[in-house]
Amino acid sequence: MVDVTPEKGAGFEHWAKVFNLKQSAKSLAELEKYGFKSLGDLQNAIAIAKADERDCREALKAVETELYGKKELQKRVIAYANTKPIRDEYKALKSDRAKAKYREKHESEFITMDSAKRYFAEHGITKIPSYKTLQSEIERLTSQQNELYAELKEKRSEAKRLQIIMDNINRTLHEESNKTKDKNQEI
Repeated sequence: MVDVTPEKGAGFEHWAKVFNLKQSAKSLAELEKYGFKSLGDLQNAIAIAKADERDCREALKAVETELYGKKELQKRVIAYANTKPIRDEYKALKSDRAKAKYREKHESEFITMDSAKRYFAEHGITKIPSYKTLQSEIERLTSQQNELYAELKEKRSEAKRLQIIMDNINRTLHEESNKTKDKNQEI
């Protein structure tokens, strides 16, 4: 609904009144269509819609957190797997001097490997999962995330639609009570 302001001209004022009347009729039709018998029923429906939206948002947040963790783990697994040839060559060396020289030469790879090992230890991972397993988990979580986004969009739209109906009805009732007050004051 729009504000009826006489300052914008008689044409706008007429259009705004007609528009608001149409919106009120549409809101009342929606109210009857969904079987709401009172404003209390509508308020309960709004509360339920907002609770559903909040629950969906929380589920989405949980999935996104798990997805982020899986992607981080996958990144660490790939980094650790890429250092395998260097680890194998390092293990094949016999002397401590050769190992020290080799380690100095491939310092960045060893830093990457140590970082991955620390990550695994911090998260209690004793057996490193395969890349394919992680990829399938990530795909499953991404699919679930997309479904939850679509569901959240629907729930948000429903809550917004119900709130608009409520706002329109409240505004209509408020305008009617103002007209009644104005008529009583004129008498």
